Amino acid sequence: MSTFKKFILLELTFLLSLLVSTVPAFANNLSISNVSLEERTPSSNKVVVELDVSWDNSWKTKINHDGVWLTVRLYDPTVTPIAKRVCDISAAGLNPTGTSKGSNAGLDVYVPTDKKGFFLRPNQFGAFSNSSTTDMQVTIDYSSCGFTNSDSVQVSVFGLEMVYIPEGQFYAGDYGASTAAFTEGSSDTDPWYISSASAISVSNPTSNGYRYVSSGNAGEDTTGSSFTIPANFPKGYSGFYAMKYELTEGQWVEFLNALPSHAARVNRDLTNSSHKNTDSVVTRNTINCSGSPLVCSTSRSQRAVSFLTWTDLAAFLDWAALRPMTELEFEKVARGPLLAVSGEYAWGTSLITVAAAISGSNEDGTEIVSTSSANAHYNATTLTGGDAGSGSNHQTGPLRVGIFATNSSNRETSGAGYYGVMDFSGNLHERVVTIGNATGRSYQGTHGDGVLTTLAGYEGNANQTDWPGIDATITRGVTGAAGSGFRGGAWDDVSSALRISDRTNAANGTNQSFNNAGGRGVRTYDGN
Repeated sequence: MSTFKKFILLELTFLLSLLVSTVPAFANNLSISNVSLEERTPSSNKVVVELDVSWDNSWKTKINHDGVWLTVRLYDPTVTPIAKRVCDISAAGLNPTGTSKGSNAGLDVYVPTDKKGFFLRPNQFGAFSNSSTTDMQVTIDYSSCGFTNSDSVQVSVFGLEMVYIPEGQFYAGDYGASTAAFTEGSSDTDPWYISSASAISVSNPTSNGYRYVSSGNAGEDTTGSSFTIPANFPKGYSGFYAMKYELTEGQWVEFLNALPSHAARVNRDLTNSSHKNTDSVVTRNTINCSGSPLVCSTSRSQRAVSFLTWTDLAAFLDWAALRPMTELEFEKVARGPLLAVSGEYAWGTSLITVAAAISGSNEDGTEIVSTSSANAHYNATTLTGGDAGSGSNHQTGPLRVGIFATNSSNRETSGAGYYGVMDFSGNLHERVVTIGNATGRSYQGTHGDGVLTTLAGYEGNANQTDWPGIDATITRGVTGAAGSGFRGGAWDDVSSALRISDRTNAANGTNQSFNNAGGRGVRTYDGN
């Protein structure tokens, strides 16, 4: 369905962008609708974008809040393949000129200084079963995405649910209970205390310092190595936003179908020989792709997307104007400011129950885990119920994101981290930036800008020069994975691998595609 609005020399339409389920009882339910282009100001290359937004299970407390990160893209529908280009918001700050909250005064619009998108978030304390607004507006600079007054364009808005992680101290490590966990010394298993954003001097003290413990991955620093974690490396102390859920199949498909060339799409195609090598379902990944230009689809849009390489995840994060998460940020998101607990999982205790049974016979986004007290997906458990009746490739693999959160769940039974981020222990490995080698430590936390590489043969790569895996020939973008690693465990791991502080693969910088690897992104907060 389309609505057309005509101006002199500029024909404007809207594209409905619905990322996840519209069933209000469940956690992952972001809806973006009625997106249209309104008043324009040719003298300053500005045009107003109007839209309706709603999402479920929102909150704001004195500690933190959730929200939605939205990026606006214009595209020319006459060009094949469709190339959706991110556009700058016209002004930065809190509810800046050119923005309107729409029908809900209980929400705020926050535009970061780089103006690559905007946050929509609650401004009142409380827990809200649904946060929504209609006819909200932001103003964009259409010249920033390469368009002029004479172009016929359409608009789309892409959104991700996010959680604010506030500035503050935290602990990294769990008294040596987990593999290669951070300790204060060779005779002191106390966890690291991250008390500021300043540089950290890591050495081999006996106690009361910062000691690195290695898991022995290729290229990883050895136990007791001396190095400095620079001040500009994101340590988790400063405030940032993290994706509430792991990246989903639906979000991946929307990203890939928006890429500007067939070659870029081929390089990010999860069904090619470098990934799952088939359009059929493999370990519950349902993505299929065909045609030229390539077009992809999924039958399980809320399921966590697997088979991601580091270069795949980096490309998505650059496109979405986010950035990779570091392994120190991982521990901050999971543990919060609380004292570490020996062997704890993301929900703050060492109690864990594996998921085995899924409700119903069709995983349409409303399914829940019916195993009593289950709060994690691990141990390569053969699932029953849901899609499992369709055969072996539907019986092991990732679940829908946020599946353990229900109307009656608490932090432990929902599997949530301290701040409300989901799926941090199990389901899929989280690809992160490691501190375990110099390449990882050179990461400065630069945000993506929505633009990927276009060099022939290397189309569709992230191109932020401080990100792990950046090619020596910069125009090729991120082509490797040195400096990255994995945290959080996956559906086929033993339970100990799901612990917050387990670093078995924290410096495992492989770019190989795995059926147990996914990820999520973060964004540094630059406001007050």
